[in-house]
Amino acid sequence: MTMPFEPPEMGLLQAKEQMTERFLRTPARGGLLRASSARNLEAAVADIGNNVHAVGIGRKVVEGQLTDAMSVRVYVTQKLEASLLPDFLRIPAEVNGFPTDVIESPPAFLLPAATVDVEEAAIPGIAGVAALSPAAAMPCSVNRQRAQRPVIAGISTALVTVTAGTLSCFCRSTQPGDDPEQVYVLSNNHVFADVNRGNVGDPLLQPGPLDGGTMADRFADLERFVPLQLGGVNQNRVDAAIGRLLPGIPFTPQVCSIGSITGTEAAAEQMRVRKHGRTTGFTEGVVTDASYTALVGMDHTNPSIVALFVDQIRIERVAPFPAFGLGGDSGSLVVHGERQNAVGLYFAGPENGFYGVANPIADVLAEIQISIL
Repeated sequence: MTMPFEPPEMGLLQAKEQMTERFLRTPARGGLLRASSARNLEAAVADIGNNVHAVGIGRKVVEGQLTDAMSVRVYVTQKLEASLLPDFLRIPAEVNGFPTDVIESPPAFLLPAATVDVEEAAIPGIAGVAALSPAAAMPCSVNRQRAQRPVIAGISTALVTVTAGTLSCFCRSTQPGDDPEQVYVLSNNHVFADVNRGNVGDPLLQPGPLDGGTMADRFADLERFVPLQLGGVNQNRVDAAIGRLLPGIPFTPQVCSIGSITGTEAAAEQMRVRKHGRTTGFTEGVVTDASYTALVGMDHTNPSIVALFVDQIRIERVAPFPAFGLGGDSGSLVVHGERQNAVGLYFAGPENGFYGVANPIADVLAEIQISIL
């Protein structure tokens, strides 16, 4: 079952596209700027051409409160006075009659688990939050970084050459000619295909290598992925890949702590959502932008390597969760807060996990050609 969704009006979408072309699709950009409280004004102005990292749509925020006025949102690493900027880099007060809303926010990067697994320690309070959620006490959640048979979604997995990410869900292929009874597993391209480096038939492990997975934990083989377009000019809609579940591997077609998925639904501003991931387990968030177009960092060690993702879902964490997702949560299925409907596929966010970015589930199903089991 697919729930109804009212898209933004055409004029607002056109205004957003104008700002996207102006600030994001610029070949002369040098990549992304990492947020830094120690960044001085001179350095910020020198790198101002890379300050804008996303453009979206949502109700304008005034003095911390949402208003009824729909706006074009411009996300910057650091807010600066307009007088410090050259004219061509100034964000106008309105576009095509729609107000703009400048939001200070760190840029997003892909989120596989780090080689040294310190994500939980990096966010104060993240480990203690588990006790606040009954879902966190479930055995599949407690053991989410270990081998589990039967396999369940929402736990550790990865290509044999990747550290660790999250198994999103179980699915079947809708691609003509594929066996309609074969079961597949879904995650991100960067989790199952190592950002286009994987080959069909490469081994997928559960748990991922960082969590002790070896060839003895091979549970699926890479089947296909949607190639990622790097460089920030050509657009991406999804970061997705599927693996073919091996014969004899027992599985439970559910998401840990969430249960069976019964449908799909488009995201909408202020929608409450949840996910279960390899690193942070069960967390909740709220959709703050359902038309989020962003330059996403593809390599934590080199912010000049970016990819442009269009019309994504931006999700902010809600109390008591210090983060919506961290490194290793990539691939988590984003589900409606009250209904068993899949909303998106989580793949990126800033290092502090304050918000996350997810591909709309309809785009994932269409581009990788699957249906959720």
